[in-house]
Amino acid sequence: MIRLAVALGASVAFALGAAACGGGDDAPSKSEFTKKIDQICNDTQKRLTDVGKGATTADEIASAVDKVIDESQRSVDRLKELDLPSGDAHDTAERFVKATTSEVEDKGIPALEKLRDALEKNDKAAARTAAVELQSIQSTNADKYARQLGATACLG
Repeated sequence: MIRLAVALGASVAFALGAAACGGGDDAPSKSEFTKKIDQICNDTQKRLTDVGKGATTADEIASAVDKVIDESQRSVDRLKELDLPSGDAHDTAERFVKATTSEVEDKGIPALEKLRDALEKNDKAAARTAAVELQSIQSTNADKYARQLGATACLG
């Protein structure tokens, strides 16, 4: 169940996409923006492909969870640095960024931290609770905006 929670946490965390500022003459097109989002999501998924593989002890699993946390935050940070596209796609991209950031930073990472802390304390009940919390996190809004932008690699 704990390995499943790590995998689910990773998929929630990577169903992301984002951007922070944009507009103006140098703004990317919707297509360019979408390619950048997909690249960031693909990069993150590759870095986490075998996270936790072979982990058998609570400490090893906690270490894998730490990697998921670090990679999740790194991805959100990279996505926030992107310039938003101009035109009609700007508002959708902005909503995507906000939804993704919230889902990762406000929900996903705190739940992963609870799981890691429970593992480190060998608190099985708290680990189960954290795993259930991870499973309940939905990326509905981020997925909705990703679809509208045409970003497929970031869908949960």
